[in-house]
Amino acid sequence: MTRRGLLSLAFAPVNYEVETIESPRQATANFLRIARPRKPSMRTVLILPVVAGINAQWGDGFYEALKLNWVKRYNVNIAAPSFSHLPWYADHPTNPKIAQESYLLQDILPRLSGRILLLGFSKSGNGALTLRLRHPDKFAAAAAWDAPLLLDAPGKYGSGDIYGTPENFARYHLPTLFGKHANARNLNLFLSGYGSFQTDLAGAHQQLDALHIAHHYENKEKRVHHWSSGWMDPAMATLDQLTR
Repeated sequence: MTRRGLLSLAFAPVNYEVETIESPRQATANFLRIARPRKPSMRTVLILPVVAGINAQWGDGFYEALKLNWVKRYNVNIAAPSFSHLPWYADHPTNPKIAQESYLLQDILPRLSGRILLLGFSKSGNGALTLRLRHPDKFAAAAAWDAPLLLDAPGKYGSGDIYGTPENFARYHLPTLFGKHANARNLNLFLSGYGSFQTDLAGAHQQLDALHIAHHYENKEKRVHHWSSGWMDPAMATLDQLTR
């Protein structure tokens, strides 16, 4: 089922669609919100949530992108899915209802068009990078802001319930994934911060440099750990530059 919404903003009203997604890979029905420009675009910015459901605890990345007028300024589609469990963008090893990576690939991507640009912060920043590195044929670029990129075991920040086991976590371990892409020049990665994870961003940047993986990096200005703290527009500007 698809519903239409209208967000009233100072510059203009923005229309968007909300589709209900029923998937065997999720414990509950979820939603996919999409806003499209008048001129069809072959790029979609996929905004990855940091909480289950549609919850504004850390703000709302989809609404923030609409307020920043990305649809018109960059002529891109904006999409944001929801998840039934805390999203870490991994498939649980034994619970088929927590198959977050498969849900994104099999239920969400077929509903999107063009090149997919991933954007996330905190745990969804991890998700943006793991998805880009594990599926380089399906995504065109990834931007991660203020994320625990050097997480070395499941457990912190609710990750244990999603990864399930250390063995499964190892499949998504970012330093390991970096090592599989040594000398890559076209991954189109942007790492920026910081609010809570400056050390993680700096460490990931150093690892990428050591592996000669081309990437963009900015980690000087401290901001509040929130969708609306001002980091999204610079991230989008870089994604636009990387994927024109």
